[in-house]
Amino acid sequence: MEKALIVGSVVIGMWACVSDAGFGRSGTDGDSDADADSDADADDPRIPPAEACDACVAGEVCVEGTCAASRGDCATADDCQSDSWCFEGSCISYGTPPGHDTNPDCARIPDPGPFAPALQCAWSEAPAGDPTPTHVQVMSTPVVVDFHFDPAQDPDNPEIHPSIVFNTFASSAYGSNGVLRIVDGETCETIQSLNLDPADRTVPASSPSLGDLDLDGRPEIVSPASGGGLVAFRWDEGAGQFVRIWHSRDCETGANDATGPAQWSGVSIHDLDDDGVPEIVCGAVIYDAEGCIVDSAMGFRSYSVGQVPVLADLEGDGEIDWVSGNEILRFDVATRSLVAKEGFAGAGLANGFVAVADFGEFPGTASEAPGVAEIVVVSAGAARIQTMAGEVVFGPFARAGLATGGPPTVADFDGDGEPELASAGGDRYVVFDMECDADPLPDFCEARGIRWSQPSQDHSSSVTGSSVFDFEGDGAAEAVYADECYVRVYDGATGVVKFSQARSSGTTYENPIVVDVDGDFNSEIVTSTNDYAGTLNCAARDPLFADAAFATSHGVRVYQDVEDRWVNSRPVWNQHAYAVTGVDPDGVIPATSEWESNWTVPGLNNFRQNVQGSLLPNPAPDLTGRGEGFEVTSCLEGDARIMLSADVCNRGTEPVAAGLSVRFHDGDPALGAPEICAADSTGALQPGSCELVACEWIGAPTTEGHDVTVTVDADGENVECFEANNLAAIADVRCETLL
Repeated sequence: MEKALIVGSVVIGMWACVSDAGFGRSGTDGDSDADADSDADADDPRIPPAEACDACVAGEVCVEGTCAASRGDCATADDCQSDSWCFEGSCISYGTPPGHDTNPDCARIPDPGPFAPALQCAWSEAPAGDPTPTHVQVMSTPVVVDFHFDPAQDPDNPEIHPSIVFNTFASSAYGSNGVLRIVDGETCETIQSLNLDPADRTVPASSPSLGDLDLDGRPEIVSPASGGGLVAFRWDEGAGQFVRIWHSRDCETGANDATGPAQWSGVSIHDLDDDGVPEIVCGAVIYDAEGCIVDSAMGFRSYSVGQVPVLADLEGDGEIDWVSGNEILRFDVATRSLVAKEGFAGAGLANGFVAVADFGEFPGTASEAPGVAEIVVVSAGAARIQTMAGEVVFGPFARAGLATGGPPTVADFDGDGEPELASAGGDRYVVFDMECDADPLPDFCEARGIRWSQPSQDHSSSVTGSSVFDFEGDGAAEAVYADECYVRVYDGATGVVKFSQARSSGTTYENPIVVDVDGDFNSEIVTSTNDYAGTLNCAARDPLFADAAFATSHGVRVYQDVEDRWVNSRPVWNQHAYAVTGVDPDGVIPATSEWESNWTVPGLNNFRQNVQGSLLPNPAPDLTGRGEGFEVTSCLEGDARIMLSADVCNRGTEPVAAGLSVRFHDGDPALGAPEICAADSTGALQPGSCELVACEWIGAPTTEGHDVTVTVDADGENVECFEANNLAAIADVRCETLL
């Protein structure tokens, strides 16, 4: 029996597994020796299937009817090396029984430690030779997706390499003549400026949107066009760049489209008729995937500087509803048009920015049935919740300083399992909580209907957006908001500012977003910034976070945790009105019948909040190694060379990016053994998958055999559910036999 390398049983850091007892079946790379042993056992006549446990001999453990060799004693998986797991006190090779290739309980224990972001990268200037060098101001929401520019080296473990897309403008001209930029999500280096032709310019105050319009598996880019209508771009493989594919138009008459010039609201992309091909919505105008106007009868609804299109199937009847504060339209598939939704009686209500979520059941109203969404409306400095019939069930509650109030977010801010809502205004960021609409008023409430608020400064527009993310995986979401002067992260339950960084903006509807922008399976914050309006009378120091000093800037900035401890997120944020179920991670828009309502999916029920990429609670990787052996390449005098190889595996529940560090030592590195050589993984490691890595030992031993120790994640850059099970061994390595 192979002896396990035991390095201790202490759980290191802030991660642990909930249980070692049960493991999932992924059908991917398990321990080849264990699989062979299991297959042999299955054919062994001495082991009747019904009596397998009785047939195990000394040194074997019965695991689900299979006799498996014990590789050592254990208390937890931290005691098990060489790609094994802990089962009832014994280390058992992964892959035994067949299919046991991951630990589905591998999870992150939330860490209440310091919130410590750092600047990962910034884009602030056009590349040399760009004909639009002064277009460096950004005042709309960036969007993110992986365009798959490079084919995957390993289709089973594809790397994720997202890009950031945003509109830019020159000087103070944010209403027209915008230039779209695509930059690398990891480095912020420019990939392409899309619309250098003046005829293709965009509305820079509007956010672009992303979605696969032509069903080729790669998203297109759509933006409101300067002068009216929309403009779309597609990746041209032959040209190696994005090219304009259409300007929106009336395809029956050939007339140009002048819808909504200089509006800030952007577009939303959804499949409305269940044919699998997305439609595009700007205001209340519907376009098909080729830019043809499908229905313009409802026009461009007037609110603020454009109503951000929010669409959802509010009651689960298969029909898609267009939602505003005082109107609901449904898309009639037969007539391919938006028509008034029957039963809505809220025409007399104030219009406003909206979000949708399920806030509970309200007897005697249109929301008395479970699974029906309510509508959040923020208007004229107040927030309310209403049913799809226009019945107000919460509020309206006003807060001095909210002024107009921007596009709302919905999330579980306090970790109680129920959604709250938030909005930003001229002088306040406010979180509203239905628990605060009670007598007596709970102690955690600032005022009736309001959980907490914090001062802010947005005197330019008073309608900026915000977003939400649970950075620590503790079940309570943090709020992320950028006003004229600072981008801040707030504790969701209390409003305490956990982070602040200078950020200047004249403001429109823009909001920072949280997304895995570089494919490292950790979250980052992406925010836009501009300095055309000067200092905006911003305080030299953030009054809510004294460590932050104000400075002007322009472009796009990406922040990461200094130790990459923030939990995983999806590598996509495709439009201003973002909801998780509205887009797949690769930018594909689900067909109507496959589009799950966000509020019906466990762990969601939110709006403008990104979540862990797998939707598992607090997923984590667990990295292991398995020595595969060595191959002598030369044993010449003074030139002994041996190729060492090992499998590196991910037995957890969260992927790991390419570039995983693997080191080979001549003995035990804990005792100071020298490093022989090192290698990095080349592909992403999905849960249950392995990759063979190798490196060459130059000056290898030629007489006595040496035991080589393999250390996976040697740089410690990935935080795992088990941190001490990263070792493997290659025994008796030498050239002697060939001399």
